[in-house]
Amino acid sequence: MSCTAHVFSCLSLRLRAAFFYLDYASISYYGFGSTVAYYYYLLPGLSLLDARVMTPYVQQRLGWHVDCTRLIAAYRALVLPVAFVLAVACTVACCKSRTDWCTYPFALRTFVFVMPLSMACPIMLESWLFDLRGENPTLFVHFYRRYFWLVVAAFFNVSKIPERIQPGLFDIIGHSHQLFHIFTFLSIYDQVYYVEEGLRQFLQAPPAAPTFSGTVGYMLLLVVCLGLVIRKFLNNSEFCSKKSTDRILFLSCVFDLKQRPLKDKIIPLSFFR
Repeated sequence: MSCTAHVFSCLSLRLRAAFFYLDYASISYYGFGSTVAYYYYLLPGLSLLDARVMTPYVQQRLGWHVDCTRLIAAYRALVLPVAFVLAVACTVACCKSRTDWCTYPFALRTFVFVMPLSMACPIMLESWLFDLRGENPTLFVHFYRRYFWLVVAAFFNVSKIPERIQPGLFDIIGHSHQLFHIFTFLSIYDQVYYVEEGLRQFLQAPPAAPTFSGTVGYMLLLVVCLGLVIRKFLNNSEFCSKKSTDRILFLSCVFDLKQRPLKDKIIPLSFFR
């Protein structure tokens, strides 16, 4: 979807906004789908979410006589609904970032899409409290390597390095957004690897079969909600920011050099900001 957005973003302002809205929606859709895979294939195997393990652990380490059964049950009941709301909210925030009110749109989008990653916090806590490296080395290595790639990708997406250092030199090859996509792909590769490993372990001894409403039902409902979000923003007359308009005006100046000298065109200063 990102490739489509970049390729066809020059057709018109409305199509540019539509394709990037679809791009944001697809990212949110992928994030929620990852949470569904975690919920059924990875989280059941964690000691952190096993009341028979956590209740004596809390009593021994903290001295608290707490039955963790209800807490863990509440967490399991809230994981998918919270992830669903985050997916819709992230799409709304990213679509809003294309308007003039947002001063730092790339920083906002990076922060927004980091939020759904919090759904993987139980795996991180598992590695801190228990011997995840010894019990599941595949999950441990690929999980942390994935987040390393995501940190690197976020750095390039926000800093705009290297084109900030040498403007014009990296417009075709080596642009920060290209590096962002490369490192994002590496993170997805690691994620797919440990999710497939979790699926293999799940198939050997499935604790509970995934339900239709908890998988296909949620995904179909999310498609409808994201479609309504995109429709709402496209129906808004301010579907693109002034900065986007300035960039397109600048490109029209560049490609119209043969018909009219560049000095006859006005290049808005906001293009260079």
